[in-house]
Amino acid sequence: MTSSRPIVIIGAGIIGLTTAVRLVESEGFDSSEHPVHILADHLPNDPLDAYYASTIAGAHHLSFAADEDVNQRKWDSRTFQVMHDEWKNGGEKTGLMLLKQTEFYVGTDNHLKIYEEHPEFTVLDQSTLSNSIDHSISFTSLTMTPAVYLNRLLRRLEGKVQIHRYHLSSLTNLNHSSCTALIGISSPLAVFVCAGIGALTLGGVEDQDVFPTRGQVVKLKAPWIRSGWTRQVGSLDGGEGGERTYIIPRPDGDVIVGGTREQGDWYPYPRPETTTDILRRAREIFPEIIPPYSVHSDTLSPLDEIVEGVLVGFRPSRVGGIRLEVGEDLYLGNEKVTVIHNYGHGGAGWQSCWGTAEDAVDTLLKALS
Repeated sequence: MTSSRPIVIIGAGIIGLTTAVRLVESEGFDSSEHPVHILADHLPNDPLDAYYASTIAGAHHLSFAADEDVNQRKWDSRTFQVMHDEWKNGGEKTGLMLLKQTEFYVGTDNHLKIYEEHPEFTVLDQSTLSNSIDHSISFTSLTMTPAVYLNRLLRRLEGKVQIHRYHLSSLTNLNHSSCTALIGISSPLAVFVCAGIGALTLGGVEDQDVFPTRGQVVKLKAPWIRSGWTRQVGSLDGGEGGERTYIIPRPDGDVIVGGTREQGDWYPYPRPETTTDILRRAREIFPEIIPPYSVHSDTLSPLDEIVEGVLVGFRPSRVGGIRLEVGEDLYLGNEKVTVIHNYGHGGAGWQSCWGTAEDAVDTLLKALS
């Protein structure tokens, strides 16, 4: 590698931060030789924003990888392995919660084969299910508290990576004086594009296959819930199809219930009718979510008293799925800059982040060797 030239990561969501961690912790990598900088519009401790999906997410490890999708299965499996090891070593202070996950299916008697890799995988006895459920499985999985987990990543990067709030409108602006004031005057050796939904408008990328999948969720305070539940109606169709209802508990007693998958919908605010529908569906799949002390009335839903907020986020989806590859070479002056794309995760960012981070870093090291 050419010494002293920086490496830049665009984006500070779960994809950008895990990529940064894997880069600086790579064997033989020396950040004193190649300073690492993150440029981002949004940071983990900002107020919630629909355009920064990482903190809006549920989040849980529940793969949508089709049986024949070798890459997605690999990325998701690797991420579960990494997070499961983190939980074993640090418990719930990591922001991770180990739990029993139950999946209900309506309209199909099939499940994704990747779930069979999880501990305690079981196909549930049909005679124990309601008549509306065609198939059900359970297994051990994980949920994440995004703010806790993201801040732990930030701590791992302290002293190794410089993080800047900076709006980069185009890759060619990496040599603009407003940017070089932050990253130095040497042209970057490489750039990781982990821009999420921003890859749609980032100059030099402008990937027209990127689109938002709007998700609306409701945050409840329900510390008695310590297991996860989902219901899939219809086909996943690659991860965003059908109607999916989910109940995602967190270690701090918060529970995220959802949700919606509204492709191409840029509306950033909650829709009240959607909130009502989400709470109805959550009660259908797990009636025990209703507080034991609840007093039902004509004006108050059984869950209204434990609602803490309604959140909206834009999953950074992409036609064709994740883009993880070497991009076209970028030239800043006479210097060649290697571009590595790592975006387009849609609703799979949390469940594939470590797998794609490792592949993205490996892709860079091979490109530069």
